[in-house]
Amino acid sequence: MLSAQTRTESTASAPIRSVGIVGLGVMGGSLAKALREAEQGFEIVGWSTSPTDLDAAESAGVLSRRASSLDDAVADVDLIVLAVPLLATCELVGRLAGSLGEDTILHDVASLKGPVQAAVRTNGLEHRWVGAHPMCGSEASGFAAARSDLYDGARVWIVGDDFAELNMGRVEALWRSLGADLHRTDASAHDELMGLASHLPQLTANLLASALAGAGVSAAELGPGGSDVTRLAQSSPEIWMDILSHAPESLPHALRRLGSEATHLADALDAGDLDALRALMEKTRGWRKGS
Repeated sequence: MLSAQTRTESTASAPIRSVGIVGLGVMGGSLAKALREAEQGFEIVGWSTSPTDLDAAESAGVLSRRASSLDDAVADVDLIVLAVPLLATCELVGRLAGSLGEDTILHDVASLKGPVQAAVRTNGLEHRWVGAHPMCGSEASGFAAARSDLYDGARVWIVGDDFAELNMGRVEALWRSLGADLHRTDASAHDELMGLASHLPQLTANLLASALAGAGVSAAELGPGGSDVTRLAQSSPEIWMDILSHAPESLPHALRRLGSEATHLADALDAGDLDALRALMEKTRGWRKGS
């Protein structure tokens, strides 16, 4: 019989072959579709609280097996992926603490990692957990909006405790098989960055849409640029309330700075200061080209 250490080392070197996905909306559904099309021949077990999404995923043929329950979804899989909103992810960590298989890796795709890491540590699952945040998605929701190529070329942040180092390589290999661009970070640095790189653009789109609506401009009257900039205004408020309840300190500071810069821009327009306007546009043009 293999010792626990030998079994752990052997498992850690083995590729992930079976994946349980909890939540089959845009993120979980896209993951199921991508795994189904991958060359590795993954076994995909799916479960969702939404019968519509679960039925759609089954009808689309992306599941190897439809789980009958949450516990059934986590049984005998190499990796369980929590593809549900942030608060639900944290709650499920506690719910699944005693249900995971002996060698099952706990994974999630929530957009903030600090709250998930805290739940993981509270439940003693540091050695099991490897978190991810794919920088992609859709303003739409549900399995109907899922795409098999969603993660192809997407930046995916990988976060884990030192205890989970053995499993991080296995998880990263799975994401690379889907074409993802991987970057390791820690939970605190990740969440502060997201306040600027993800949450600020979302709220800026909401503010712009609100200003346009207040001025009597309809979405149908926007040109392509206006439509692009306000696309995120269609995002689900329910999902974002979940995220913004854990907003990092960088976000309110950035919003106030944005308001200050908007005031300076308005002052420049009032004064006819075209040099200031040009300087701003040259600066931002250079920044965008450098991306």
